[in-house]
Amino acid sequence: MTDLNQETTAVEEEPTITVGETTYPISELEDEVKEMLSLHQEAQQMALGAKRQAAIYDLSCQNIASMIEKKLTETEE
Repeated sequence: MTDLNQETTAVEEEPTITVGETTYPISELEDEVKEMLSLHQEAQQMALGAKRQAAIYDLSCQNIASMIEKKLTETEE
């Protein structure tokens, strides 16, 4: 039977950022640096989203071009 009163200890590591060869604890960074990190992360996410959207648009254009080609080929016959 499992003892539900058993306590487990979890070791949580403090978040850090490494720049070059130096690692900095996030909690020790200035607020301005933390804000820049947040903006950087948001910009990365937006860039990834834009790349995905571009891929979707590219595939859509290719699909429409194929449909046009198919329709033109059918009308020639």
